[in-house]
Amino acid sequence: MRHFAMAIFLGGGLSLAGCGAGDHGDTPDLTTRASTTSPRLPSGIVYMKEPRDIQVSAPGTAQCHRTTAADAAIALAATNAARQSRGLAPLRTNPRLQRAAEAHACEMARNGMMTHRGRGGTGPSARVKKAGYAPRITAENIAAGHFDVGRVQKEWTRSPGHRANIMIGGLQDYGIGRAVAEDGKASYWVAIYGSPK
Repeated sequence: MRHFAMAIFLGGGLSLAGCGAGDHGDTPDLTTRASTTSPRLPSGIVYMKEPRDIQVSAPGTAQCHRTTAADAAIALAATNAARQSRGLAPLRTNPRLQRAAEAHACEMARNGMMTHRGRGGTGPSARVKKAGYAPRITAENIAAGHFDVGRVQKEWTRSPGHRANIMIGGLQDYGIGRAVAEDGKASYWVAIYGSPK
């Protein structure tokens, strides 16, 4: 089972998107700055009805690193706190989902593009399979902008679409990844939720 829909927040340089259940709203008007190839993001929060790729930064070399133990712990604690509030079982960090999330965050940062599609148009399910995880359920939240793990988790739990992914019953596993664009400003985040076959 795959969960696809999109909620995108664009505000103060923040962009978030979730491959999950039910979202509402309008498509933002993104214009390119005359002096750069980076988009001019609207202020405020925008919910999108349809999934779409968002150019957040210029393509280039990205700073791709393994997720720190501290960031993974913060993200997992926030995710499990949200799930516990609804009586759902806690998730555990899965190294395969972690690698898939890190790889997709890196690819987004290199391309300067916030997207659920990977190389060759692959979605989250295909990417986790490539990492050696056999999913029964797969969902993904993504984000791009100037924020840390605490802020991205906070925004994901505030968004109906992202929160729906976090609250999927039957989930068991979790992984999170982050990469930084060449400009050193935009962080790209990916959270993958799964349950094995």
